[in-house]
Amino acid sequence: MTGSAQRPLAIRDARFPTAGTADLDRGTVLIADGRVADVLPAGANDLPEGTAVIDAAGRVLMPGFIDAHSHGEGALGRDDRELALLRQGLTGVVLGQDGVSFAPTTPQTAPLNERYFAAVNGPLPAEHPHGMSAGRMLAHFARVSRLTSTLLVPAGTVRTAISGFSATPLTARQLDESEEITRAAISEGATGISLGLEYVPGGFADPAELRRYAEIGADTGLPLVAHVRGYEADAPAGLGELIPLARDTGAPVHVAHLHAPADLALPIVDAALDEGIDLTFDAYPYRRGNTILAMLAIPAALQQEGPHRTLAVLADAATRERLEREWFPGIADLLGRVTISVADHPDWVWAEGLPLPVIAERVGRPIGETVCDLIVATGLGAGAIVQQPAANRLEDVRAIANHRAHLGSSDGIFLGGHPHPRGWGSFSRMLRRHVIDWQDWTWWEAAEHLSLRAARRFGFGDRGLVRPHSRADFCLVDPAAVTDRATYDEPTLLAEGIADVIVGGTPVLAGAELCTMGASTLTERPSR
Repeated sequence: MTGSAQRPLAIRDARFPTAGTADLDRGTVLIADGRVADVLPAGANDLPEGTAVIDAAGRVLMPGFIDAHSHGEGALGRDDRELALLRQGLTGVVLGQDGVSFAPTTPQTAPLNERYFAAVNGPLPAEHPHGMSAGRMLAHFARVSRLTSTLLVPAGTVRTAISGFSATPLTARQLDESEEITRAAISEGATGISLGLEYVPGGFADPAELRRYAEIGADTGLPLVAHVRGYEADAPAGLGELIPLARDTGAPVHVAHLHAPADLALPIVDAALDEGIDLTFDAYPYRRGNTILAMLAIPAALQQEGPHRTLAVLADAATRERLEREWFPGIADLLGRVTISVADHPDWVWAEGLPLPVIAERVGRPIGETVCDLIVATGLGAGAIVQQPAANRLEDVRAIANHRAHLGSSDGIFLGGHPHPRGWGSFSRMLRRHVIDWQDWTWWEAAEHLSLRAARRFGFGDRGLVRPHSRADFCLVDPAAVTDRATYDEPTLLAEGIADVIVGGTPVLAGAELCTMGASTLTERPSR
């Protein structure tokens, strides 16, 4: 929203990290016109007339955290969800993940993408029921949200516009069309390209299509962000597809939500970095994943031609009999580790928060039949939390988060009555663990992991630094109190220890409560 000039703001008696040292400096940070104007001694009282004051009282002034991988399409503009983000110190999110989002879409393709990813991103904004361009999506969230967002061009959504949900490789002419759509979105403000290689239709991309996107990344300097084809024990194969793309084209690449045994994945990452490949990754601090039930439980071949065909074939008795005989036995262990997070149908909402085996027992059906029933009844609007194999250890999560290429993320999905707690706790959990409990990170290193690397990678510009002219995106952290509270049993409990958040020089969280959206709300979008 556009409004009158901002009132000057002083954050008095704050401690703040400085590059190259584990110590915290102390001072009063003066903010004017949305940017840091000066840094005064801690006890300074000579402030410009009319200055508003936040008393930090020795709390740590950190750059506002940036979620490098968020499905914030379902959170931004919703007060309860924004409160959950701000209570973790978040001021920015990167949208358009896993190759699927609201833009760039048309009246024909918008409902297809919306239905397929209903359990992740939720419905299209009411103001844009027929889809939108990248520029319109960015403008929409800049208007309705207290946080800053940027957008990756979702390659699966682009592919839907070209060939629907077909698995047929794109022709040379179709590749040119996909490049035209992608470059148009970049010209409108997108700051990267996302691949969803385990989702449809993005997972149908052949090497020629992937190379075309990598070449665009190399040409523009924007990262190619990939949900790779393999995590956990299969991570080497997933990385083995992405890293050669970077090597051959010079594209910067980023691995989405890396979770794997550290001794398998990190040597591959290190070898690529030592070779000079521009590689980063994000990770969240939990051992359970969260996605759409269809991706986990249904063969990709049954998801060709779009959501309507998928629902039709899953309702077919012969198809179900074949799946029960040939498919579901092979994924029995996986299905036994699934809990339903969202079931978007009044007859199934009771299943949210329950394990699939319990649901199957309650309805008196085999677990495969229950999966089909859930997907059909909800129109693909069923989400799944999945416990990773026992090989996924806390030691691996910790080692991955300590890596030089790590960016903090939540992979937050904000839908349903029993969501994954990572959307409510990831950043507070990382801060508490790594800075306070384990002391793996200094405060400056926490700033790098949770904010500054993502700002550089995804075009958020110079923000969150206690130096003149830096954009004033900050959160105040109480080291004694900061912690996450959300659990798998109670996933929407708010984090504690961050009560004040400033975006673009404007308080958006004060005393742990949301500030009212008004004339001084953030208007500037990230610079590329």
